[in-house]
Amino acid sequence: AGGGRKAPTEFLRMLCGGNNEGDLIGEGPNSGCTLKIMDMRPKSAAMGNRTQGYGYENTNNYRGSTIGFYGIGNIHAVRDAYQKVNALCLSPTTSDFQWMQLVENTGWPSMIRLILSASWQTAFHVHYNRLPVLVHCSHGWDRTSQVPALAQLLLDPHYRTREGFSALVEKDFLSFGHPFHTRCGHGEGRNDQGGGDEGQLSPIFLQFLDCVFQLVNQFPDYFEFNARYLLLLSEHVYSCRFGTLLCDSEREREVVAGIRQRTYCMWEYLDSVPELVNPAFQRSATTRGVLMMPLPMLLRNVTLWTDRHSMHGAKATVPCVPPGLGSSGGRNPRAYVVRPP
Repeated sequence: AGGGRKAPTEFLRMLCGGNNEGDLIGEGPNSGCTLKIMDMRPKSAAMGNRTQGYGYENTNNYRGSTIGFYGIGNIHAVRDAYQKVNALCLSPTTSDFQWMQLVENTGWPSMIRLILSASWQTAFHVHYNRLPVLVHCSHGWDRTSQVPALAQLLLDPHYRTREGFSALVEKDFLSFGHPFHTRCGHGEGRNDQGGGDEGQLSPIFLQFLDCVFQLVNQFPDYFEFNARYLLLLSEHVYSCRFGTLLCDSEREREVVAGIRQRTYCMWEYLDSVPELVNPAFQRSATTRGVLMMPLPMLLRNVTLWTDRHSMHGAKATVPCVPPGLGSSGGRNPRAYVVRPP
């Protein structure tokens, strides 16, 4: 399917699994579509933005273009869902018998599925329909960073290596202008006078790492790094131990704060830890290509990132694993041993 020939329609339908088939299979150069515009917002939100002078593209002004809306929530919806899943994982009274239902009720797994679905569809249009894709949301540095970065993970095996993944984050988040300081609230307490706007706090980059975890967890052999790599990276998003993910822009990092000269590089630290490498990864012909699994397979196997969300939970959620068993890849080992104190 990677050459000049179009893949059989039956194969493409199997990949889509009934998800947005008319848009995915029906579009391409032969259908007259020459540009796919993917608006990450719910259509209602995009229409509401018109009252503020924004709105969305009128395809009549762009010959050969089509537009789709993908329903991913804004920073406020992400923050609310994250607070709910955090409260659930930290509560000592959470029902264990309704655990999966309660996790779903937070809305966090649904958001992960929406982002993964939009990313998969972006990769589908590029790989199978051979279309250029324009991705945007309302501001252009949150959902617009998440979805293309994940699509590139699916399309380009280079970004599934440690070197490539660091370049991807540098390119699509740091250079693209994702405001890490504003979204993470680095160094600002709740009662600090003159502190940042708490309404702008939102774990956008952590949500992106959660999406990457889903891919690593389901297809560990395709990634040079393992789930522990992502877990350690997620911790240092907020630790401020490294300067890599500080400040809101390249100008602030390089000119105003001089971060590169004054702090250590997080990527160099992660590369120095051998336990973060997946020993099962091989740059074989299989893992060098695109990673386009059937979309239902990807979405139905989304799970809670318990290593991250239940890290400080009041109840035992993360299995106790003997040393050496948990570092092979994204999947958990089959046998767990709880050691007595």
